[in-house]
Amino acid sequence: MERDFRYLREKYGDHGARDIFEKICIQLFQKKFENAYAVQASPGDDGIDVLVGDLDKHMIVYQCKYFIDGIGATQKSQIKESYKTVTEKYKVAEWYLCVPILFTVENHKWWSNWKTEKQQDDNLKVELMDGSRLLMILQECDMYDRVFDEDLRLALKEIKNYLKEENARIYNEIIYDINDFSDISYKDCIFVKMLESANIFDIDDYKNDFFNAEIAKQKILSKGQTKEEIAYNQLQKKLRSVWKTQYNMYKHPTDGNELANNTYLRIEDLDTTTLKSSNDISLLAKKGMRHQLAEDKKLGWVDGYIQKLELYMEAEKDDGNG
Repeated sequence: MERDFRYLREKYGDHGARDIFEKICIQLFQKKFENAYAVQASPGDDGIDVLVGDLDKHMIVYQCKYFIDGIGATQKSQIKESYKTVTEKYKVAEWYLCVPILFTVENHKWWSNWKTEKQQDDNLKVELMDGSRLLMILQECDMYDRVFDEDLRLALKEIKNYLKEENARIYNEIIYDINDFSDISYKDCIFVKMLESANIFDIDDYKNDFFNAEIAKQKILSKGQTKEEIAYNQLQKKLRSVWKTQYNMYKHPTDGNELANNTYLRIEDLDTTTLKSSNDISLLAKKGMRHQLAEDKKLGWVDGYIQKLELYMEAEKDDGNG
C-alpha cells in the first residue's frame, strides 16, 4: 500500500499528526546534535521548533511545518513569516525548513529563488528537509525501533519507500531548460555579480547550470545519505581545482570570458574521468557547481576577482542611489 505522511492525519487527526511530525524532527535532531533543544510550541516560540546552540549566539534553527496538502500561497507566506520572525530577533547561522511532503517542480522553482535571495541578503545558510530526507536520516540513526510504536514504525517505513520513489519521479519531471524557468532571475546573486564584474553578460546558460546544480544538490540531500553528501563535497573540491588550473593560465584583469569558456570545456573533457560522479549530477549540474562556488566567493573569473566584485557592487549601489 502506498502511503505518505497523510497516514498520520488519518490515524491521529490534524493536531495529533502535527505533534507526531514535530516529535520525529525533535528526536532526529537531538540524536544528531548534543546541544539540540526543543522549543515548546506557543505564540511566543519566535518561529523556532528546534534550536542547536544558544539563543545569544549564532544558532541553527529547524522550523517544522506539517504542510501535508502542498505548498501554496498561504504556506509560502507562513514560511516567510517564520523565517522573518526568527532572523530579525536572533543571530542565526543556519535555518532549515522541515516538511512532510516532497516539493513539486513549481515548489522547487519558488524555493530556489527565495532561498538564494535570503542567503544573499542575510548571509546565512537556508536548506530544505523534506519528508524523504527526514525519514532517510531517521533510519540511518537507527531510531525507528527506539522511538516509535510498532504500527507507526511500520507505517513510517512504508512512507519512506513511497517518498523515495515519488522523489525520483518528481526530479525526473524537471526539464533542464532555462526557458521553462524564466521566472527565476538570480539577478542579485553573488555568482551573477561575479560574472558581470568580469564583463560576462551573456549568462542565461550559466543561470540554467546553477539551477541544475541546486536541484542536484537537493536531490542528494533528500536521500539523507552521508556518503553521497561527502562525494558531492569532494566533487566541488575537484571542480575548484580544475578552475584553479585554468585561472592560472587564463586570468585577465578585466575580461573573464576566456577563463569561463575554458573552464567549461575542461569540465566537459573530464566529465567521465576525473569528474565522474553519481547519475544524480549531470554535466550541466557540474558546470553549475562552479557558480555555487562563485556564490560562496570561492572562485571568480578575473584576476583579483574578490576586489573586482566589491568595486562592481559598490558602483551598482552608487548608480542606484544616483
